[in-house]
Amino acid sequence: MTAPPCPPDRYVALVADGRDAATFLQGQVTQDVLQPGARPLALGALLTPQGRALATPWIGFDAGRRTLLVPAELGPGLVEHLRRFVLRAKVTLSLEAPTPALLVMLQATVEAHLGGDSPATWPLALIRAGLPEVTQATSAEWIPQMLNLDLVDGISFRKGCYTGQEIVARTQHLGRIKRRMRRLLAEGAPPAPGTVLAIDGSKVGEVVLAAADGAAADMLAVIALDAAPGTPLLPDGRTCRPATLPYAID
Repeated sequence: MTAPPCPPDRYVALVADGRDAATFLQGQVTQDVLQPGARPLALGALLTPQGRALATPWIGFDAGRRTLLVPAELGPGLVEHLRRFVLRAKVTLSLEAPTPALLVMLQATVEAHLGGDSPATWPLALIRAGLPEVTQATSAEWIPQMLNLDLVDGISFRKGCYTGQEIVARTQHLGRIKRRMRRLLAEGAPPAPGTVLAIDGSKVGEVVLAAADGAAADMLAVIALDAAPGTPLLPDGRTCRPATLPYAID
């Protein structure tokens, strides 16, 4: 079983370089960038002060540099966001094209998350692995636990402070996770990220990521845990049926 190659233009590499690069990013992302262990690449989140995910970067660990792989459309805005926090830190931020080696590592990392599935496209691989990808349309919509980042080792609860950490820690320790990301299937074309899902006319969630699988749509969506019984509907009336993920959701 292999994951398909990642399109080289899907992501941009946001590179933090300089003496304070690692410690600077340690204060900005949910992942522990000072203690990466044996992982060359790990998923995390870059948050607002209110704990909402601006992006869900893949974080590359390399000697002297830390690289955030983010959707290309988010790159310029994230650089400007991070520069506001640099202050006196010795760090420079720039955007580069991802190296072939980094894309190979990304493919291998996503493949490791797949539960025996063989997707035909990169978005399908992310969806079936249950790995979120925040886009321009959904930036700053959800806290990390709503995107199941706590279930895929995308949050370190042992590291020091970072922007938005108070909200993340409070949510985790008080057990107030009211929405979770689930996988759904529907007939027809995939809906756009941010598309609202409803039951009996009441909003119960939004689409995170969707992709075509033949004549059907496979998607990840953040759904309220206390949603009324029933079948979520897309705005055009199409029904969404549940599908499995390779990890359990409590």
